[in-house]
Amino acid sequence: MSGYTLFNRHANMDRETLYEIGDILNEVRWDSDFNLTNQLNGLYDGYLYDELLVNAQDLPKPLFRRIITVWAIVSKYPSIQYVAGIDECIDEEVEPVEYYKGMGVAEGKKYLAYV
Repeated sequence: MSGYTLFNRHANMDRETLYEIGDILNEVRWDSDFNLTNQLNGLYDGYLYDELLVNAQDLPKPLFRRIITVWAIVSKYPSIQYVAGIDECIDEEVEPVEYYKGMGVAEGKKYLAYV
């Protein structure tokens, strides 16, 4: 798989773009290779793959143009940096954030987070 840019889909993507990705996936799912389908699905998770347009270029022109339109929209979203997973070590100091009821994590625990 190619490189990618991360973006915050929840903060940036509107419903129209989200639905268009779903419609495109319904059209290409059975006629395309795994990489293209995976890269289109990655848009739902905030991944814009570098080779998305390269892998889509052999599709029928109207469908390819729709993918270009989605790519043009998504490529304008602010990119985000990778956030370390729970088992990964990070070098930067983080400020402890105390849990408050209703935050959606185990009650009474303290967690480290970027604020």
